[in-house]
Amino acid sequence: MVSDETNKKNTNRIWIGLGVAALFCLCAAAVAFFVFYKIGERVKDTVKTDPESASQAAHEIADYTLPRGYREQMSMNIVFYSFVMIGPESSTTNGPIIMLAQFDSSATDPEQMKEQIRQSFEQQAGRNGTNMKLVEVKKMTIRGEETDVALYEGTDQSGTSIKQLIASFPGKAGTALLMVMGDGETWDQTMIEDFIQSIH
Repeated sequence: MVSDETNKKNTNRIWIGLGVAALFCLCAAAVAFFVFYKIGERVKDTVKTDPESASQAAHEIADYTLPRGYREQMSMNIVFYSFVMIGPESSTTNGPIIMLAQFDSSATDPEQMKEQIRQSFEQQAGRNGTNMKLVEVKKMTIRGEETDVALYEGTDQSGTSIKQLIASFPGKAGTALLMVMGDGETWDQTMIEDFIQSIH
């Protein structure tokens, strides 16, 4: 028969064990909070919304001639990945948005990254009732390398036509991606192709 003293010792051990486990969980939670807080602060610090900083970041990917009425609007740089958004200067202009991205190809597979970004765009569009389909693949030369330029089309839940163009090319410091997305009604294929041909 187990004595009261033995039961008491066992109970104490259980409570001590639970206390140690709780303390460990609290410490782990505190460390996780600190790490994610620091990551969040770094991400916030890498986002630039002034045109000058965005332009500088964009030209670290590649040089190009801006389409008339366009400017660099924001940039973001996280570890091995940099991203720049280029759009119409006027908020009342409904032209397509141009995005340039560059990543360290030694850290990830270029084709895999391109496909993941394309799928991400499709998933984002899908949440708005948009279903994008590949309609054309065109060969173009970007920074001296012939590459496939893929054009996707779709409609959103209100029936508005959406177009999307994606291509990869050699950037200044890694593999670069070009992504253009906009309303089918204001899509200017000539302007987009002129921009692509200006990339050097």
